[in-house]
Amino acid sequence: MCLRCLKQPPHFDHAVSVFEYDDFSRSIILKFKHGDATYMRRSLSMWMYRAAKDIVSDLIVSTPIHFFKRLKRKYNQTELLAQELGRLFAIHYEPRVLTKEKPTIPQEGLTRYSRLTNVKGSFGVDSRYAPLLSGKVVMLVDDVMTTGATADECAKILKKHGAEKVIILTAARVSFAKIL
Repeated sequence: MCLRCLKQPPHFDHAVSVFEYDDFSRSIILKFKHGDATYMRRSLSMWMYRAAKDIVSDLIVSTPIHFFKRLKRKYNQTELLAQELGRLFAIHYEPRVLTKEKPTIPQEGLTRYSRLTNVKGSFGVDSRYAPLLSGKVVMLVDDVMTTGATADECAKILKKHGAEKVIILTAARVSFAKIL
């Protein structure tokens, strides 16, 4: 754990990533995320599965995007990854557990503090699916972890609604040295 995490522990219990977020992985993820290269979900999810194959979880959820962003993009890249991962892990993926309650500005380029305040209170749990969380180990899928602000906010709300543990699985993670 980093010193910041020791001082203020995150709400999630563990985080696993495939790549360091560098020029190579950035080009892959941006093509997948914004370039309509949805066919890349199989390769990315297979790499993610291999990185986390020994982790036991009960349920997979994906980081949601706001309705308007989904209309613009036409898909949520994390849902595509989570759907594939559910198949690979042979565990239930439920896309409707987490909700994006309010739109936020894009996190890219924001400071750590700005990222934290940007996502604060922006996620919720659909009450119809909250019982699925009770006492469960939940794997939260996202594409990139930068400061962990989004992952932490999602983990906080999942635990508030009964999840026992939250494990974050991302395709890439920004090196700690780059976010200092």
